[in-house]
Amino acid sequence: MRYVYLLSLAVISTVTYAEEMERHTMTSCAYQAGTAEEIQRIRQQEGDDWATFESKVKKIYKQTQGLSDLLAIAKRVYLQPADTSIEDINADMFQACVARTQGTEPKV
Repeated sequence: MRYVYLLSLAVISTVTYAEEMERHTMTSCAYQAGTAEEIQRIRQQEGDDWATFESKVKKIYKQTQGLSDLLAIAKRVYLQPADTSIEDINADMFQACVARTQGTEPKV
């Protein structure tokens, strides 16, 4: 009986962990998509090319993981045409993030 109880706890813990990881993934991907949306909005308003945007951002932020993450998101945005809608940028980034966390994002 003790083994059944321990097995039940293990199954419940695994399901709870998976649900928490999925919630974390969705939150993280929504954050990345929102960041991409803002980058595209700035890009369309200011007309910067990639080099100009990168230079401006590096002047504002210290060299940290946050800067690296921001530039990785921005680079994906700048791979799209400048006239891509903000909504399309958001959807593309969100879908790519989810695919990446599931290990199904195609290699570029």
